[in-house]
Amino acid sequence: MLIKVCGMRDAANIAAVARLSPAPDMMGFIFYAPSPRNACSTPPEALDALPPAIRRVGVFVDEAPETIVETARRYGLHTVQLHGTEPPEMCARLRAEGLGVIKAFGIATAADIARTAPYEGTCDLYVFDTRIPDPAPGAPHGGTGRKFDHTLLAAYGGTTPFLLSGGLGPEDAENAGQLTATRHPLCAGVDINSRFETTPGVKKPAAIEKFIQKTKQPMNRIDKLFQQKPRGVLSVYFTAGYPGPDDTVPTIRALAAAGVDMLEVGIPFSDPMADGPVIQHSGTVALEGGMTLRKLFAQLEGIRAAGIDIPLVAMGYLNPIMQYGIEQFCASCASVGIDGVIIPDLPFADYLRDVRPAIERHGLHLITLITPETSDERIRTIDASTSGFIYMVSTASTTGARDSFDDRTLDYFRRVDAMGLRNPRMIGFGISNRATFEAATCHASGAIVGSAFIRLVGESATVDEAAKRLMNQLGIKN
Repeated sequence: MLIKVCGMRDAANIAAVARLSPAPDMMGFIFYAPSPRNACSTPPEALDALPPAIRRVGVFVDEAPETIVETARRYGLHTVQLHGTEPPEMCARLRAEGLGVIKAFGIATAADIARTAPYEGTCDLYVFDTRIPDPAPGAPHGGTGRKFDHTLLAAYGGTTPFLLSGGLGPEDAENAGQLTATRHPLCAGVDINSRFETTPGVKKPAAIEKFIQKTKQPMNRIDKLFQQKPRGVLSVYFTAGYPGPDDTVPTIRALAAAGVDMLEVGIPFSDPMADGPVIQHSGTVALEGGMTLRKLFAQLEGIRAAGIDIPLVAMGYLNPIMQYGIEQFCASCASVGIDGVIIPDLPFADYLRDVRPAIERHGLHLITLITPETSDERIRTIDASTSGFIYMVSTASTTGARDSFDDRTLDYFRRVDAMGLRNPRMIGFGISNRATFEAATCHASGAIVGSAFIRLVGESATVDEAAKRLMNQLGIKN
């Protein structure tokens, strides 16, 4: 769940909120002279206190696009939030400038929700705030401080994720954490402002920290990893139950001891559409050896108590997970200490509608794949609606080792890197040696190795030997 703190302007206050643990995901600065929270006089250096994980959002009201772009460059803004009558064409133009775009809508009736329709495909997020019907002449733009009527969300049928605003205060902490899971599948988080202030533009850090702590789960190990190691992350995929039915935990131990940062535990399946021949073979061996989802969870019980603390991601296809039950699957993942889930064949719309509530209830991350063919619009929607990291597939083909990446693939890496996404990115498919690992980590937070390791497992006497050989092959010293 995203938490945006808006209306910041004081340098010391900005730094204090940035130091919170956990910190907000986004911080908003209002560049609108009539606002009592106007940040036009805030020096750009004040924003230097913000770590990369906190997105800088500039709020504007019917401002000229040229001025918005100039202000964004001066303050290093990642995203702009538009609170006036800006048309969809202007939103699209700002996105073409490389900026994320949030469009705010005042909502009082279901008809107000319908006003979002022309903006579909031009914005990364919406903000839904409470609109005062028939406001007085000259009434200011921006939040009203009044509670939002959540029943109106039933009228929203768009595809753009949104943040809920509207009078959220410290007393809402107990309920705000349920908003994204119960109010609407596209509710990505909340936007807080005036109810957390001492004076306009000066926030209460302690109240914000308490709110975030109550509305967010304890820090996920995946988030902690990228916070501590923004670049050079190595994740390794292996198939549970390969080479033998009892080798799942020994493989985890061997890779952790070798210095791998994160592990993807592959759930074997009879029809793995995205896997190349090496991983397909390992899955067949594991299934013939009796590996099942229930057996995997039984093997992982106690893995955290035994001292394994690196992030674990379960990667499997939808069919066996559906047979197990989505809710039960998420509960079992959380119970044994799994931090994230990758389901390559899960339709994104089904995730938002049916799977996301269970994922969030159990404190997991759902990691989504993108390819060179994925549009920028789709990538931004995925970035706004998922968490953990984005899995950048290097090629549209199946998994498998490669010696190098061609210019087209490198252009794809550079294009996504330049988008300034909220989530870290990991590049997978084709990582097999030092050259491909370094190329991937140059343009993303890290790389994912799968086929290369499984091939080494098949060639080595033990999984410990295979893990050490992999590190040498990638040129990584532990």
